[in-house]
Amino acid sequence: MILISGNDPIVNRLCTALDSLERPFCRVDHLDADHAWELHATTILLVEPLPRVGDTASASERGALRQLISAANAPGVRSAIIVTPRPDADAELRAIRRSGIPYTIVRPLPVLERADEPNKPVLVARELADAPAHAITAAMLVDAVVGLLDGSACGQTLDIAPPPEITWTELLARVGVTPKPVAGWRARMGRWFGARTFDAAMPPPA
Repeated sequence: MILISGNDPIVNRLCTALDSLERPFCRVDHLDADHAWELHATTILLVEPLPRVGDTASASERGALRQLISAANAPGVRSAIIVTPRPDADAELRAIRRSGIPYTIVRPLPVLERADEPNKPVLVARELADAPAHAITAAMLVDAVVGLLDGSACGQTLDIAPPPEITWTELLARVGVTPKPVAGWRARMGRWFGARTFDAAMPPPA
């Protein structure tokens, strides 16, 4: 049984993936040892608020990782997976590493969300369009997390990034955006006149 908690929309995708794989799971608002024991949980999965491209993550809930430590200490729990944007030096992550629980820390790059209107082209400066992407799709993150459910990365901290050959053009296409590479000045002008444009430092067009 996988006990999963978190308010990020990625949790919905993870639940859908677990359903399709016929993996038993239970989604809860808060983690605690009693609940883990009652449900015979073998894996604890916590997803903290994650940043999106052009945006920042909401503040992580204080104490959430202490709750995870408590749940992971319940009898029968064999692994605890934390998906978080926290830096390595974060005090609560240090507490996880010192706790003795069988943890895996997953730190993804910002997530690029799916486009609402995929058929409308989006202007992208050519130098950005051909540059390596510094973000991931929700599907990339879900696949990475599902691949860790067997506990094979116990005691590790893993940074989730796209393959190095993926450019922003390809990443945008993967989430349903139709990119139109143009000269940088044209992308800037288009933004001023209300055209749909993409800049990795700005929120992507809806």
